[in-house]
Amino acid sequence: MAPPTAKHVLTRLRQSLAANGIDVFIPLTLERYNEYLANDTSTTTDLLPYQLPLVSPSLSSHLVVLIGNSRAMWEPFLRHAALEVNSNGRLLPDPVDRYVRQSVERAVDELEQHGIERPAQTYWVSFDSRPGKMILAQKMAVASGKLSRCPVSMLCIHPVLGPWLAFRCALVFSIEGLSDDDVEANGEDDPLSLSKFPDQPEDCGHDDEMHKLLEAQTADAMAQVQADQPMSFTPNAWKKWAMPRITMAPSHPFMYTSDQIMYHYAKDTEFLTKVVHAHKHNLCKDYLRDPVPSAVLQCRRLVQQVLRDIRDQYPDGIDAIALSGGLDTSIIAEASDQDWATEDGIGALSLDKRGHGRPILRFRDAFTVQAHSDARDAGFAAEICSRLGDVFATEHCVIRSSLDDLVKNATTVAKLLATCDPMELRNSLVIYKMMSEAATRGVRHIVTGDGADELFCGYSFFHKLEADVMAQYRDQICKVMRFTAPKLGAAFGIQVLSPFLDPRIVAFARTLHKDDVVGPRTPVPLDGPHAMHGKLVLRQAFPESWSQWRLKEPIESGAGTTALRLGFFDSRWSDAEFEDAQRRYWRQHGLVVRDREHLFFVEVFLEAFDGDLKRVPRERRRTGDEKTPLDAGFCPACGFALSHVDQDFCVTCGFWPTRVTSTNDRQGYATAALTTLAETQHEGTLESQERVSLVSAVDGLVAHNSELKDAIESSHARQAA
Repeated sequence: MAPPTAKHVLTRLRQSLAANGIDVFIPLTLERYNEYLANDTSTTTDLLPYQLPLVSPSLSSHLVVLIGNSRAMWEPFLRHAALEVNSNGRLLPDPVDRYVRQSVERAVDELEQHGIERPAQTYWVSFDSRPGKMILAQKMAVASGKLSRCPVSMLCIHPVLGPWLAFRCALVFSIEGLSDDDVEANGEDDPLSLSKFPDQPEDCGHDDEMHKLLEAQTADAMAQVQADQPMSFTPNAWKKWAMPRITMAPSHPFMYTSDQIMYHYAKDTEFLTKVVHAHKHNLCKDYLRDPVPSAVLQCRRLVQQVLRDIRDQYPDGIDAIALSGGLDTSIIAEASDQDWATEDGIGALSLDKRGHGRPILRFRDAFTVQAHSDARDAGFAAEICSRLGDVFATEHCVIRSSLDDLVKNATTVAKLLATCDPMELRNSLVIYKMMSEAATRGVRHIVTGDGADELFCGYSFFHKLEADVMAQYRDQICKVMRFTAPKLGAAFGIQVLSPFLDPRIVAFARTLHKDDVVGPRTPVPLDGPHAMHGKLVLRQAFPESWSQWRLKEPIESGAGTTALRLGFFDSRWSDAEFEDAQRRYWRQHGLVVRDREHLFFVEVFLEAFDGDLKRVPRERRRTGDEKTPLDAGFCPACGFALSHVDQDFCVTCGFWPTRVTSTNDRQGYATAALTTLAETQHEGTLESQERVSLVSAVDGLVAHNSELKDAIESSHARQAA
């Protein structure tokens, strides 16, 4: 029988430890590790005492396997911990270290059963820094040539896992180290196998800006040590210690879970006991350390009451939901009737949809429109429906439609909404298609998530506003917000229900402070230290929603109609034809056309009203290219009345800003755009040069300023007069 090779050892270790979630195996030779320590100049500490002794002088090299884990260990560890609690009534000290030790020792026993000699030496990663008692695990990982290290954060970087791994032990075998054949065949079916990757540079490669940020975060973490207890940290020090790792790789696919991060850095056995209980009983883990904020409790109870009222109004169930898969519709579809159990200040909430987590509302159909294969709404919505399928027989109807098919309805939609605003129509074509399909399936009432973004500051521009300015802008939006779904639904005899527009929710939302609605992800900012989320209180109040932390996407992005504004209409007109159309529509109709997409919708708008804008059911103070200034309350770009005296966006043509306000002119954008528009109109011709000037002043400002783009989105997405 041939003697075992390094390949045999690695294969058996992987097979034995896979079920335990211990999945990181870094092979190298003992000689390479010792040589690395001898030549390391990155520290002034003498590393020679940490070299490992040779165990078999007859070998030219010795196999060393550095063993660790990714996030995969957390699930089996929690199951193991639950058994320990059942057996002992509590968790014993050092539960993770004991779990790893038991798992590795069992794997070593299995090696012997397959004819492989036990390791000559096992070194456990620990805080015992005495030479001979420990290995320098990070040095060993870098010595393998397959991992890099960030010297500032003191974290190793795996080519697959990034920084999201932990080293546990190193096994030294009286076996020759890896041969070239072993390297090539090592872990062929293992997605974490390092043999697939070239040698990595020792240094992490982070730029100076990243290192500066990590240095500040690391110093902040070190400052959490309690002066009178050198090995003790402040209660929430874990947040500081976790930040460098999160900053290096936010939203990483192999990132630890929130509760795994919290325990990894806090080592709080009492907290872990609660995690074990929550995991066993499928409970929310968001508030196992901190109490549920009062605003979150109030928000949850109020939204639940509104949903109960709708349920009672339709005891046989609601026909349908317009399911984008975003936070708002996810809450409506999945919100359960249970209150937070807050004994001892800890929030417990069941996520079992067949039990206490059963949703309040029941739907027969769920509709999602997908106009592009990359559009993400359908995927999120499908997951929600899959979760609901365990409880209700909700049928998910994904309406796949091409952009050409959608724009065939543009004339009809433009007439229903009396608009040629590209953003309005880009979004409303999706809603119209949905309502049309819903009508064919006999839908009489449908629920939408309208209003949540406006009321709870879901748009990203809110993140940058001062608290008082944010409150002013939110109040402004509350006065002028309009949504197209009711009009489009009415065209098919469908009643639209929008829970977030209930007066009770509107009143509550207007009492919230910025900190209630805008902030980082909780309880752990998994998407980075600077990532902010709007609608924070809603996200925190409904952890049972699948899309709890999905980023905000407008309808056009989630459904896939963004391409309409990104060149879809460019080939319809040459530059000369486009400029001629701009002049013609200004002279004949007093309409300022901004781009080719707008031109398309202006033409269908005119077609909808037989070429006569007097037929538009909205007051107008302009019929041609008159130079007389318009009264307040009318759009300076098309002459139609604004939807509200306080509105600064035209729901008819989509022009923004129609007037100067304290919120839209903080850096002079509104003044500049309106001045340029007035000067251009004064010329009365919109010749080529003036046209370029107008487009540059208005569209250019918007295209190059993300804050303005966000403001426009927030001001008029889905509005109608």
